[in-house]
Amino acid sequence: MASLRATAAAAARRPSRLPPPLRRATSTTAASSSPPRRRQRSTARADAGRHRRRHPSGATAQQRRSASAYGFGQQWTGALSRGPSRLSLEEAPELTPEEIAHFGECQCQSLVPLLGPGEEEGDEEDGGAGSESKARGGRRRRKCVGAAAGWGHTALLTVDDDEGGGDGAPRLEVCGRPHDFQALMRLRRLPPFVRDFCVRRTLPEDDDDDASGRGGGDRPPSMLQRIASYFAGENENEATLKEAKCRRYSNVPRLIEVALPDGEVPAVEGEALSEAARSRHGEEGAGGGPLLHSRFQTTLAASAGVTAVVSSTGTLYTFGLNHRGQCGSGSFSPNVWTPGRVAGLASSRFIMDRGGDAAMGSGGEKKGEKSSEAFREQEHPVVSVALGLQHGVALDAAGQVFCWGKGERGQLGQGRKPAAGKEAAYEEELENRTFDRALRACNFHDPSATAAPSPEDAYAPLLSPDDARVRLISAGMNFSAAVTESNLPYVWGKNVSLNPHYSASGINVRSKPTMDSPYPRYVPGLPAGVRIERVACGTHHAAMLLEDGSAWAVGVATDRPVPLWGEAVEILAPGLVDARELVSFTAGFDRTSIVFGGSGGGGGRRQAIEVQLWSTEDLRQRGAVWPSWMDWLEGRGGGRERVRSVHRGWMHSIVVTQED
Repeated sequence: MASLRATAAAAARRPSRLPPPLRRATSTTAASSSPPRRRQRSTARADAGRHRRRHPSGATAQQRRSASAYGFGQQWTGALSRGPSRLSLEEAPELTPEEIAHFGECQCQSLVPLLGPGEEEGDEEDGGAGSESKARGGRRRRKCVGAAAGWGHTALLTVDDDEGGGDGAPRLEVCGRPHDFQALMRLRRLPPFVRDFCVRRTLPEDDDDDASGRGGGDRPPSMLQRIASYFAGENENEATLKEAKCRRYSNVPRLIEVALPDGEVPAVEGEALSEAARSRHGEEGAGGGPLLHSRFQTTLAASAGVTAVVSSTGTLYTFGLNHRGQCGSGSFSPNVWTPGRVAGLASSRFIMDRGGDAAMGSGGEKKGEKSSEAFREQEHPVVSVALGLQHGVALDAAGQVFCWGKGERGQLGQGRKPAAGKEAAYEEELENRTFDRALRACNFHDPSATAAPSPEDAYAPLLSPDDARVRLISAGMNFSAAVTESNLPYVWGKNVSLNPHYSASGINVRSKPTMDSPYPRYVPGLPAGVRIERVACGTHHAAMLLEDGSAWAVGVATDRPVPLWGEAVEILAPGLVDARELVSFTAGFDRTSIVFGGSGGGGGRRQAIEVQLWSTEDLRQRGAVWPSWMDWLEGRGGGRERVRSVHRGWMHSIVVTQED
């Protein structure tokens, strides 16, 4: 995993600048040791709009306004949906620090529209996925209402905008390599001309319809395909040549629609839970009380060959790689080719009341024998989902958190904090295992407990059931994060705790400065009494946005591998971002993107900034930057398009916009 971290850090570097009112002549990169300075808080806030109606997810009434999806980065993965003939081109490569330093203010990061199903590769109409395009059924207005960027693929939620002004049902579209990770890693290391040969020859050998995911795809692979697959490592990968019918889903150069089972449609962030969701999965929370969440939060997630989507009924579906149980399907298999439900999204009482009679684990889940049908039922609607490298996290409307997939480093949060003095005897049967189904993570210890534990107490006291209900979740590469209803942040997983036995003097050279945490560990350091509005995780950091507009983070520093897991540090001071004007708060790899301002009927200016977790206080105080692609976006179409959200993958990024 050390090589993965180095690759992720290197891939995350891109030049950036301060917003026009904040811009300085000096450019900087993500890995620079001296980011540009911010101006004074009072001036920085001048362009932000005033009050607007919002809900906890940050979505607004303008959610379904016309929106498009753009991208930049490497095209050979297909994640920019530019079609088969453009896989070897670089139409919008990510700018290097040297290019920004050389060209200065006149150079900005360009974007390309993602081509949707039925669009011609030569069609350069503005907007791409989310624009007016010529489809098989005539002309239609397509809008992007959600996005996620994985390691080698992109997932979008789109709707048809009818001429009468209404919106069609949302649908899920994917492009790139949604079932691939190992071959993706291997292809990236190949020389470009060899990689181009491999990518082209492993496309479905059929007509253009098949390249779009609609052909037969049943013909046996050609000799050139076999040679290319050998070099790409796909004979050893999950997307094998033996699965001819599904081969078209492993290399998708243009967006294709992926249908959910039983005619279901995806939910959109910010929408209220429907009556269908409440009736299908239950209208009451723990103890018969009301549900904690009434709106959907994050309904789409993508990672290393895995995609997760929440339907309008609150049902969670996943598809992709599954050899580590990443899909949570209830069984281990190389791939889950079509969306399937996640098993185990229920409390132990719910399972037992419906006939689950097997022994229950520490999180309230079965172990040992094969899951029963009762175990596959979902207790409450899922309102948010996040994906790590090989594990997943889900939050239901009752405030319960569930994790599944690879758990050898504590990613599933199945442990429990030991009582003081009992650390040496601490051992849990379930804490570090991989599971093909969801387990409930519920052991949130009480950081304010003052009573000394009795000699019989092996564990630290837990929060009350009401306080332990979870409001927000996210996932990093090998860790998870959550914020409770009582406004307490927790993290668990790989290397998220400081090692108390480590000495920087080098006396104990065999120990590491960090250690795994198999239980949810409280994160101290945040200002008291300030509400956490959002949480978002990159590969090695967790960022939190507070109601005063400040951002705080824990994790590994961007500029050098300094672990900053002990307590949260401020990465953005109050004043630059008005949390009341928040549009989106996302994180990808080493940076956090914040979009704010310009809400309502064109009032105010829409702004986007990026912040990172730097190793020193001085760098963190000067670390807010304006992404270069904002200049490109503001310089086209008379400024009609505004950025709505930013999603950063491994070798590409997706920018979703909306029109005034």
